[in-house]
Amino acid sequence: MLYNQIQSINARVEGLGQKYDEARIKLNKVNNEITNTRATVAGIEQSVNKNNTQLRADAIFAYVTNGSAASNNPLFSSSASKIGATNVYSKLAQGNISATIASLKNYKIELTRERALLKREDAQARAAAVAAASSFHQAKLLQASLQRTLGQVKGQIATYVAEAAAAAAAKSAGALASAKPQSGFPAPPPNSRANIAVRAAMSYIGTWYAWGGASRAGVDCSGLVMLAYDAAGIYLPHYSGAQYADTMRVPLYDIQPGDLLFYGYNGDEHVAMYVGHGQMIEAEQTGTRVHIVPIRLGYGFAGLGRPRA
Repeated sequence: MLYNQIQSINARVEGLGQKYDEARIKLNKVNNEITNTRATVAGIEQSVNKNNTQLRADAIFAYVTNGSAASNNPLFSSSASKIGATNVYSKLAQGNISATIASLKNYKIELTRERALLKREDAQARAAAVAAASSFHQAKLLQASLQRTLGQVKGQIATYVAEAAAAAAAKSAGALASAKPQSGFPAPPPNSRANIAVRAAMSYIGTWYAWGGASRAGVDCSGLVMLAYDAAGIYLPHYSGAQYADTMRVPLYDIQPGDLLFYGYNGDEHVAMYVGHGQMIEAEQTGTRVHIVPIRLGYGFAGLGRPRA
């Protein structure tokens, strides 16, 4: 059916959105690492330059004094008027050549290691940027295909899509008014972070799905969850797979409002939030608004995650 084709394209676009979010997180992380490594390299280069200068001074001093104390060297002792200058020169230039060389070697080894690390980080940044661009490009192609497909939808199918959207909106409104914990599974205290997150998520009901979005103007699935828990003082990354990794696994029988339902391998395709009474809130896919629906535990369900307070 054409409707199923539309749903399939939407699901693929949502999955690409999460891949794009993942690539952006990796890129930001690597860029921060690059900044730190560059600062380390600059510091080591300063130490190398300082050691090079010291080594030159040590070498000159050793040559001039022939390895003996400056005060005993005939070059300086022939005139008493030069003693003051000799002492100053000794303090500035005299050093241990072996120690300076050893220090210089260590710094150069460290510099080589850090420059190699920087090279790897640059490569990782380029790979993350390419991955993000690839996901973005593929999603745009799929969305264009979706728009063409929707443009072909006429008559009965168009009416069916409109009715399905209206039914989902009505169900969301009813669920919002009557959302209660499922029987036998008490909700967290009203002032708990989980319930704060649930209320925050519900405040986005009616907001349009936006690919990669995380604002009142539009959200994707992980963007909605991130904003909801941010309101409760808990930081979660803007990527469902990373949210899966950052949350505690809980068994289905212990599900509570605020728990997250993940889909795809290690939650890398979609995430929704449980709100009680067998319902969940989600930003599902392109062309839909944030809504409340019955929880889905079938194909693709990866498990529950509970944010760490």
